[in-house]
Amino acid sequence: MGVAEANTTGASSHRGILVGAVASIGLFGVIYWNQFQLLYNNWTLADSYYSHGFLVPPISAFLVWIKRKELGEALKTPSRAGLVIVAGAGVFLLLSDFLNFAVFAQLSMLPMIFGFSLLFLGRGGTGVVWFPIAFLLAMIPIPLSLTQSLALNLKFFASKLAVGAANLLGYPMVHDASYIYLSPESENFLLVGDVCGGLRSLISLLAIGALMAYFSQTRRWAQVTILLMSGPVAISANVFRIFTLCIVAHYKGTAYASGRFHDISGLFIFAAAFVLFFTLEALLRRLGSLEPSDGPPE
Repeated sequence: MGVAEANTTGASSHRGILVGAVASIGLFGVIYWNQFQLLYNNWTLADSYYSHGFLVPPISAFLVWIKRKELGEALKTPSRAGLVIVAGAGVFLLLSDFLNFAVFAQLSMLPMIFGFSLLFLGRGGTGVVWFPIAFLLAMIPIPLSLTQSLALNLKFFASKLAVGAANLLGYPMVHDASYIYLSPESENFLLVGDVCGGLRSLISLLAIGALMAYFSQTRRWAQVTILLMSGPVAISANVFRIFTLCIVAHYKGTAYASGRFHDISGLFIFAAAFVLFFTLEALLRRLGSLEPSDGPPE
């Protein structure tokens, strides 16, 4: 009888947790409905830097799914700290919404989800799914004013490096703000647009770098190194793209370089970035590989 009562109590407890979790998800959807619409509008802009935003939630869900075994084995004692975090995130959301700071309202999703995780999964379960929660940051756009400033500075920086590399190889190109002249006396030039400045690829490759660091079978310091190198890798790949456009323009003309080749060269960024990522990861795996007894990285 005692065992039957315990089973009944356990089943009731699980049902209560399930009902609470479903109710919390519904409440979360209602609270953040306006923010979801703003995110959707930003992701679907013609020149959006966050068109990859649609992929982030499914990837996070997949990361939780592949950790289902560890999650099932984790200690799931509810933590009251989660209630404090949820309340704090709610207040932060209200203030941000009232002051019309959309980015801060959207950022409050992360501590809100983290707090709910502590409430229903406890510290042990939350320790398993912390990265999928943090990865949701990749879908939240940075403010437009900051985006414009970053795009402009990245464009100038990448163009200057690309022209410098071309000069080292003997090509007399000149960099002037958004323009790259094929020679000091030439009127032929390439115009580097803001979208081609590298910010879009930088944002996307930061997310990819975070995933590579998470899955890398290396020690913690090596994973952090991969993540920190995501920015330089993305910038280097974009410099390579602009440099390639300059060389093609020199031999085939600016019309050819700015046409179809320009569109195809967008693939160069990710191809070059993946080569750099895998090379870096392979090197760090040799330097900081886990011992058999260490198990997989957390």
